Amino acid sequence: MKAISAFDRYTVFVEHIVPSFLFSRLLSETGQLLGMPSLAPSSEGVCQLAFDGRHLVQIVDVRARDHILLSCFIGSEKITAEQAMLVASSNFMQAAGGAVACATPDGRLMLQFGIARTACQASLLLSAIEALLNQVETWEAKLSRATTSVHDSRDFLALNLSSA
Repeated sequence: MKAISAFDRYTVFVEHIVPSFLFSRLLSETGQLLGMPSLAPSSEGVCQLAFDGRHLVQIVDVRARDHILLSCFIGSEKITAEQAMLVASSNFMQAAGGAVACATPDGRLMLQFGIARTACQASLLLSAIEALLNQVETWEAKLSRATTSVHDSRDFLALNLSSA
């Protein structure tokens, strides 16, 4: 069953699916390794794990693409134009460590990483989650530096213009 709901100015398609046995078993085995034996997908087929109270990793079985997709937001605010340029150049140069950086419809930055369903085991999923979180932290630092350097440049320019 597919439902359509309005989200700001965008149309969002939400598909309610019964999670596959493979995905449910993968999450159960991953939960065993994490000490969370009841780890399972929601009725929408999504599993969310919070790390350090800062990062929320979503795990979804994308059967149509034969992948398990990991997603994690970076920060809680919309990205600036300067940050968007950094993201675009990093994707072009493949500097996202295997993850893809993208902007969501609300303007926030998200990293995504896909794993082939057939190759995905609990230990591989845990490694992928760890790699994604490492990239999220790297991106947080990059974006912070990009924002700081833009502010420093503006402050330097303003200081020089006011003293002239």
